[in-house]
Amino acid sequence: MNLDYTYISLFGFLFFEPMVVLTNLVFFLFSVFFYRDIVKFKNSYAKQMACFILFLGTSSLFGAIGHTVHYQLGDLFFEFILLLMNAFSLLAVYFLFRATYAYSHPEKELSKLFITGIFIWIAAMLFISRMQADFTLIKIHAGVILLYTLFVHYRKYLRSKERGNELLILGVLISFLPILIHSMRLSINEWFNYKDLAHLFMIFSLIIIYKGLRLNVLKIETSKVNQIALKV
Repeated sequence: MNLDYTYISLFGFLFFEPMVVLTNLVFFLFSVFFYRDIVKFKNSYAKQMACFILFLGTSSLFGAIGHTVHYQLGDLFFEFILLLMNAFSLLAVYFLFRATYAYSHPEKELSKLFITGIFIWIAAMLFISRMQADFTLIKIHAGVILLYTLFVHYRKYLRSKERGNELLILGVLISFLPILIHSMRLSINEWFNYKDLAHLFMIFSLIIIYKGLRLNVLKIETSKVNQIALKV
């Protein structure tokens, strides 16, 4: 069973892995909608999380392009799309870290030197992954930040038992399932394979994370309003 080269032909062009492309595009559309809703809030946690969602969706969009085109437009085009996909994925993880830090330390800001160091590290990971044609380092990096996010939100949940943190924790935990599905190559058939199943769980995870995030953001905004009212 060939899982990677199912295709449909339209106007003489081969669209490879149509279901993989469709699920990637659905993920991207959800991310745009969630970004537009969350970014309107003024606190740093909301803005950083909104960027995380948008950049993750953008990475998915480039993934859709890469899957459907493959090498039809040449090796250079495919490699460039792959580079962009991984770059946006790393940037998404960066914003997730910034958001989690802002949630854990609302009164503190990361230094410019530290942020510069992070971007140097991101560039180094892209270069190493490209040279080795192996993206394990990027996956490990994302996994570490996800664990950090879980730790911070779980610690907050233990203190307040807020529904927002509960949902966000659930969403992050669900986000690990696509890794399992992808590793075990769990597939229904060649037209709906492990990539499609993984993407469905990613979409579900994103929805749960968004619902929890929105509750957290509203809680922060309400607290800010109450603080202002007390000062007045």
